[in-house]
Amino acid sequence: MFGEKAKAGYGVTPLRSEKISVLIVQSRIKTVDMADIKGSFKHNLDHMTSLLGRARAKKDLVVFHEFPINGFAGASTREDQLKTALEVPGPETEYVGNLAKANNCYIHFGCYGKLADWPGHFMNLGIIVGPSGQIVHTKWKLRNMAGLGFSTTIFDVLDKYVDKYGWDAVFPVARLEIGNIAIMPEVFEPEIARVFASKGAEIIIRYMTAGAGYWSTNPVTLRGGGIDTFRVDFQATCMQNSIYGVFVNNAISPEGGNITDAGAGGASIYDYDGKIMCEATSNQETLVWATIPLAEFRKEHELPKWPKELFTDFYANYVSKFPPNSFEKSMPMSFAESMEHYRKIARW
Repeated sequence: MFGEKAKAGYGVTPLRSEKISVLIVQSRIKTVDMADIKGSFKHNLDHMTSLLGRARAKKDLVVFHEFPINGFAGASTREDQLKTALEVPGPETEYVGNLAKANNCYIHFGCYGKLADWPGHFMNLGIIVGPSGQIVHTKWKLRNMAGLGFSTTIFDVLDKYVDKYGWDAVFPVARLEIGNIAIMPEVFEPEIARVFASKGAEIIIRYMTAGAGYWSTNPVTLRGGGIDTFRVDFQATCMQNSIYGVFVNNAISPEGGNITDAGAGGASIYDYDGKIMCEATSNQETLVWATIPLAEFRKEHELPKWPKELFTDFYANYVSKFPPNSFEKSMPMSFAESMEHYRKIARW
């Protein structure tokens, strides 16, 4: 084991090696066939296996994008989303677990998933399975962009979530033998990244799905400048918090429904100064690889130093545009209802 923490400040698990090899699989999205959901899952899982099989060198962490198994555009209503959401744990996570075991590595992937103790809900989840074949980390998305989704996020059921799991689980950091890892699909949220870094995250994963921009809090206003906008935001996240970053996106996807080539590609890994360590050279399916010297990093790395008291009064009095817990009263049943839902609950 390597890389015991040399400086006080945050908890770690001893590293499996001094340097951690990280592989991004930039793969396409294939929409699920509603007439053959399980068959679609199997097809996509086999494709993940095929792509991973091309990586012959050592790999400690393999990172797939947001929807490598259950696609994106195959379901537009809650009823259909619940049909296509993965059971977590379930047959598909077990399949990925066996893949991780066979490759002696950790595998991250995103999905729409459903949990047994949240009936009627589906969540955008980031999942890490370990070389034991078991799930070692599950992270709910913290919030959706208003009108751009109706999966249940932590913010939508905040009080119930905290009652079940506690505040530490709102911003969970996986302390693994490959480093302290946080999963952050949210964009333009510097506060989220700062919390993760302050809790000891050393590597942050941003998974996403291609798009030319994103809907702002006004659901009819498009904002963003393509994939480079998201990458610059992520580079700033790494630089501001002195942590490594893994940015994973899908490849060009002719079978992805309404997700084709808009914003595809851009998979990349950044160091703690926000500098590019490696990046995809096209928007096609490809592998992106870098080695992170994590044991050396740990010898000098410290938690962010920020003057909390300067912000306490402002945060205590700030009123967010959308209130938490809105899914406790009613859940939107489609994308269209989601947009109307946020219009109705907006405070300003």
